[in-house]
Amino acid sequence: MAKILLVDDDPEFNSSLKQCLEFSGHDVITAFDGKQGLELFQQEQPDVLITDIIMPEIDGLELILKLATKTETNDYAFPCKVIAISGGGRFAGDNYLDCADAIGVDAIIAKPLSLIELDNTIKSLLGNAA
Repeated sequence: MAKILLVDDDPEFNSSLKQCLEFSGHDVITAFDGKQGLELFQQEQPDVLITDIIMPEIDGLELILKLATKTETNDYAFPCKVIAISGGGRFAGDNYLDCADAIGVDAIIAKPLSLIELDNTIKSLLGNAA
């Protein structure tokens, strides 16, 4: 299966999702903010990045942009598959996910998320749909 970097500042959510992803056979590395996520990304080179949007230090959008490179057509290219997740914040969570979608991430999923949807999304992105 995939090596996944999960970046979310909610320790309970992070731990629960890590266990579910590992149960599905993935190797999961966790970070609790974008700064730590960026460091771990460079060390681990994961196949999939799952990142929350609203976090301390470096938020998810900034993390995604730091990993991206601009193409000749001014689109963004990413070194792995990217899934943005968000439960919102002071504003509607969909707005944050819309921003991630506009950047060109591979998938966006609103919290509370469906584990089945997340698992199917990962499989689809990696080319081994169920």
